[in-house]
Amino acid sequence: MNDSADTHHEKKSEMNQEGEDTLIPEGSPPEQEKSPLDLLRSEYDDLNDKYLRLAADFENFRKRSVRDTEQRISQSIGQFARDMLEVADSLDRALQAEGGAHEGLAQIQKLLIQVMKRQGLESFESVGEKFDPTRHEAIAMIPSPQEEGTVCDQVCKGYCLQEKVIRPAQVVVSQGTAPVEQK
Repeated sequence: MNDSADTHHEKKSEMNQEGEDTLIPEGSPPEQEKSPLDLLRSEYDDLNDKYLRLAADFENFRKRSVRDTEQRISQSIGQFARDMLEVADSLDRALQAEGGAHEGLAQIQKLLIQVMKRQGLESFESVGEKFDPTRHEAIAMIPSPQEEGTVCDQVCKGYCLQEKVIRPAQVVVSQGTAPVEQK
């Protein structure tokens, strides 16, 4: 009985070896164990790669944070500037109603214009220019001796903040000369 058990065990062992041989391709070299130095180099390369990726991710995060902060600041300044334009418009209307006779209002307007310029907020003139939809908002078109598409009158000033239009000028645009009806 012992002999038969040994024979059975040997057959099983041979079958296991045959099964392992079929899993490994014929031409592949036998697997060698890596030396401790190779293992350390491999681990070093992996860690170095992770470090470089992490450093790049952090740099991208830092740049994105700076860009987002600058954008929020710019939006806040733009909103404040648009709110200040209401004050500037009210001063303009008050001076026009007074006929420019009120010296105090004129001084306040000059001061406001200086402060707005220091912050990069400036008005632009439109009368006589070609109509530009990025800078002008047409509120009317009238027949005029001026060339068609030319701004004839400015109803409300336009303003730029750092060369970017934050409020287009409201203008009246020329339709060109009116055709004369013949009888």
